[in-house]
Amino acid sequence: MSGGDGIVTYRHGIAVAQLALFSAALFFAVYFRFGHRNGWFCIGVFSIIRVIGAGCMLGTINQDSDGLWAAVFVCESLGMVLIVFLLLEFLYRANKLVHTVHPRWFFYPQVLTWADLGLAIGGFAAASRNEQPLAPTQYTQASFGLFAGLYLIVVYTAWCFWRRLDTFPPDEKLLIRCVAACLPLLGIRTAYSLVFQITGDMTWNAVKGNPTAYLLMTFLTELGIIYASIWAIMRIAPPPRKQEKNKAEVGPDAEQGYALVDSGRESRERQEGNPRVESSS
Repeated sequence: MSGGDGIVTYRHGIAVAQLALFSAALFFAVYFRFGHRNGWFCIGVFSIIRVIGAGCMLGTINQDSDGLWAAVFVCESLGMVLIVFLLLEFLYRANKLVHTVHPRWFFYPQVLTWADLGLAIGGFAAASRNEQPLAPTQYTQASFGLFAGLYLIVVYTAWCFWRRLDTFPPDEKLLIRCVAACLPLLGIRTAYSLVFQITGDMTWNAVKGNPTAYLLMTFLTELGIIYASIWAIMRIAPPPRKQEKNKAEVGPDAEQGYALVDSGRESRERQEGNPRVESSS
């Protein structure tokens, strides 16, 4: 794929669709943020990354700049972990109501993410010194290998919840079904990156590879996950706020209890002949 010649290609058309649809997803993320709903951070940051990447791809129409291509490469390489954390956030909410798995299954992905981040930084540094900066390196191969392990952890965790699906309230059932529907799409997206990292075949490169493969295995899969999650979040009740949760834990008799304490204190003061109490009466 060339750039800077002013010609709009198939890949640029996909970038236009990304720009429009992920901008809409960003709007939903802002709405979820102010509505105190689940998923707003992961959906919002992921959408921002894809919007920036699409904008840089459109910029290559008139400017064949190494900086623009590098920005597209970086944006295409980022964001997958946010999808994983979005799905784990759904399962974490369900686990708080019906304890299904040990909390460590939500801790392991965080450890792998930090290791993956270190490998990704090393991969970008190695790519900048490589004659072919878009080619796989040992760092990027190890990074996507870790992500494949992260994906398997999410699959196992989701399977544990699926086995006990009947024990969950309706909202949490919907979230678990959403995760189950998104995992095959995430598997396709993961396979797309792994094939390129293993073979080095530029057909599977997200920046200058085959546009149809990118459309089917990257753009549509990511879009399906994000909008399936948005649909699920819109259909469930937002999680209780901390103030509401604390009030629920105290119970409806809390105010009555405080009134009894005050009245007891007042009666003792009357017995002791407190002038302030007598004057107030």
